[in-house]
Amino acid sequence: MSQIKPIPTPTDITADWLAQHLGWNVSGVSAKAVGTGQVGATYRFSLTDPDPDAAQKASLIGKFMSEDPVSRATGIAQLSYVREVKFYQNYGNTKPLPIPTARYAVVDEATHDFALLMDDFPSHRPGNQLTPATLEEAKLAMGAAASIHAAWWGDKGLDTHAWLNGSQAASGMNVDGLFEMLWPAFCARYGDQINDQIRATGEAYLGRINDWITQRPGPRCLTHGDFRPDNMLFLEGDPAHPIVIVDWQTAGVGNGATDIAYYLGTALTPEMRRTHEMSLINLWIDHLEKAGVPQADTQNLWDIYRRDALAGFLMGVLASMIVAQTPRGDAMFLAMCARAAAMVSDHRSFELI
Repeated sequence: MSQIKPIPTPTDITADWLAQHLGWNVSGVSAKAVGTGQVGATYRFSLTDPDPDAAQKASLIGKFMSEDPVSRATGIAQLSYVREVKFYQNYGNTKPLPIPTARYAVVDEATHDFALLMDDFPSHRPGNQLTPATLEEAKLAMGAAASIHAAWWGDKGLDTHAWLNGSQAASGMNVDGLFEMLWPAFCARYGDQINDQIRATGEAYLGRINDWITQRPGPRCLTHGDFRPDNMLFLEGDPAHPIVIVDWQTAGVGNGATDIAYYLGTALTPEMRRTHEMSLINLWIDHLEKAGVPQADTQNLWDIYRRDALAGFLMGVLASMIVAQTPRGDAMFLAMCARAAAMVSDHRSFELI
């Protein structure tokens, strides 16, 4: 059994630590909490006097266990911390992807304590779930998704990892039981903020979610699982990295159309989605085919997209009940549910189970 590397806390990331563990020579390090994540704690480490002749950055992003006990317990129970580190160890740095390069990734699978240090993109602007995505952002998201999905399209090795969501090697979860337990609490918490479409969608899927999960067709590929604006960074003028996809705590294996349904159903207003979804899905498929995905594998992706309109709604309900409650989180989860419920209604998704 390999020795687990020491797992640093944010205060451990000093100039001496960087010299010892990364071989980087800097004169100082300052840390500042950043981001809006509710399951992990994220910091920006600004580095003083990095070596201009080496592959050193002026800053790094570090992720650690949440300091909130509720969110930390959720991260442990859902394998979120283990999953993200293992994604970077097994996949993240192995092919060109629109993601940060991980410089240090270690996890203790017994305690789930972890540390992840990645390249920072300080000039990029973060996406915002509360502000509908622009058409340009949506186009960039389609290209990024295609590059991720195509990289391991049809790779049977994905299903050998028990830590990947949806893997055939993973233990099945009774999502129906979880939803039936949390749906009444969701309704009680948000009361009259829940519109008729949200309520009708939740009621329609009671007792049917396990069927929806088990009936998902292939072909299978690596999926992000939480593909939405809060997990994206943008700088349209950057030719190398116009978009960067972060937060791989929900990485999984499944059909890439689920990521697309999740994004278009939660990131765009219903009106914008109705206007642009066909052209955006076709753009995603064009990128897949240019990346080598056979045309035979792209023929039924529209129907899978329609069927998986539930994805964003399900995340909005379940996540809101199992992480620390915040005003921004409440607004975000309600927006996700409202937009996704409209998509479910538009496409009569329930009938496709």
